[in-house]
Amino acid sequence: MGYALRLSDFEGATMSDVPALLNADPWATASAEQRRVADMRYMLIEPYTRRLQDGAPVAQVAKLILAQKDADCLSFSQAQATADLYRGLSLPNLQRWLSDYKRLGKVGLLSKHTGRVRKDYGWEMDAVRLFNIPSKPSYKAVALRLRATGYGNADESRVRRYLQSLPATMGKLSPQRVGPHLHRLTRRTYQNRSLDDLQVGEVYAGDGHTVDCYVANPANGAPMRPELTAFIDIKTGYIAGWYWSESESAVSTLYALSHAMVTHNHVPAWLYIDRGAGYRSKMLADEATGFYKKFDIGVIGAIAGNPHGKGWIERWFRTFRDRHDKFFDDGRAYCGDDAADETNRRMSSDVRAGKRKLKSLTQYIESANNWIMHEYHQTALEQRGDTPANLWRGLAVSQVPTELSTQAVVRPWKMAAVFRQRVTIDKRDYFHEALALYDTQKVKVEYDLHSDTRVWIYDSKERFIAEAALCGTIGVLPTSRLEEQRDRRLAGQTKRLERRLSLAVAARRDAITTDDVIADIEALELHDPVRRPSSLAQTPSPPPPSKTNAPKAQSGVVIDVLDYRA
Repeated sequence: MGYALRLSDFEGATMSDVPALLNADPWATASAEQRRVADMRYMLIEPYTRRLQDGAPVAQVAKLILAQKDADCLSFSQAQATADLYRGLSLPNLQRWLSDYKRLGKVGLLSKHTGRVRKDYGWEMDAVRLFNIPSKPSYKAVALRLRATGYGNADESRVRRYLQSLPATMGKLSPQRVGPHLHRLTRRTYQNRSLDDLQVGEVYAGDGHTVDCYVANPANGAPMRPELTAFIDIKTGYIAGWYWSESESAVSTLYALSHAMVTHNHVPAWLYIDRGAGYRSKMLADEATGFYKKFDIGVIGAIAGNPHGKGWIERWFRTFRDRHDKFFDDGRAYCGDDAADETNRRMSSDVRAGKRKLKSLTQYIESANNWIMHEYHQTALEQRGDTPANLWRGLAVSQVPTELSTQAVVRPWKMAAVFRQRVTIDKRDYFHEALALYDTQKVKVEYDLHSDTRVWIYDSKERFIAEAALCGTIGVLPTSRLEEQRDRRLAGQTKRLERRLSLAVAARRDAITTDDVIADIEALELHDPVRRPSSLAQTPSPPPPSKTNAPKAQSGVVIDVLDYRA
């Protein structure tokens, strides 16, 4: 008897997860030969099906068909079918075909012959269970494990043939072997999204990407990988704005989006972004003072761990890698996951020794910017049928101007309370006489990231009040908030390095030492009379060590070097 899959084997799964053979259309799953034979049978009996519907007995109709065949009264198509089915054309077969057709329709005429039935060896369920574990064992390993557990007939060829005959949902691409999350992303159905209703520049998708090239750090010449934050227009595939930095942050997001808005004097209606800190910081996402609120930009958050959610920008980063990074510096600086392993194996030491010289960060940025503007934007996209640059010209129809100067676009806001004609933000005090009218009230303070010498103050309805000057700071602070942010980042890096150092010091003592192993061996020699040295044979054996896990005297002693963990 062959091994049959049961629905109970798929508890907790939806019907779409069950192998197709369990719920498919019999006609669709039949082989081409089975469907051909069924068509021949139907061609023969079709003129007599009306008699069956009128209540004629199956046996009488079958005898009529045979009688007309013997009298050569069949039609040309029926004669063709008879010639094709001459070996199976008998009264019992005709009766069975007519009965099956009357009960199931044309599907009932499919051949029931299944070929050689596979023998059940008893290890099938265990083989499926072992094969579908996250460690992804091979066919040979599964066969070895089955034989080790008592199935002597589980040779490799049998196990391989059986596992390869399983549906895809239980084979090499099963959710258990691929991983449930990755299987859902790469193997399950997904919803195609139409861009027909979108206008040019209406929705941007943004994300950060650590480039797949090493360049020289401007500070010390060591290898580094810069961060590219980019915003792509979903409708046209045009890269509206981007910004280079050392790591993704709220500032890099702000500058990349500002670059898009200032360059094209356009405010998008929506942003499709992930839920990372660089996009959800208070400076950007605050409901009262955030950058998105300042320009009334809607935000669509992608589901965490789902790259399909913002697949437009993720796909562009892949294009950027394949068409630019792989060719920068003749491919010698490329460090993607598909690069030759030996290319960058000794990069750091070779750079320090002067054996290898990396391109500068400036050279890389110039190369990347030139590729975006003069190659990518001028190359026709297969999905859209034209170049991004040509499609982007449609922005003139749907353009929404920023209505602000370049400097004002980049400036973020914060809320602060007025006290004695002053406002305080980021440990900095700003004074203006006009603030006397707003004493104790909350106001919006617009500030410059590069200079803290002045701020611009607005009331709750975003009406301009005054430009206040810096009148004092709490402690010693740099004039640039970006420099202050770099100082905070350095302090954080220092704390993390100190934590790693303390862990390294704590792990100084080996987990398994030579003394532990020697002590276990001596305890066994003193306790086991078989392995006791001859010099101790004439004297009573000393008591075994007082360890709670000391080995017991037994034949075939096994030394466990991990015994100390008990």
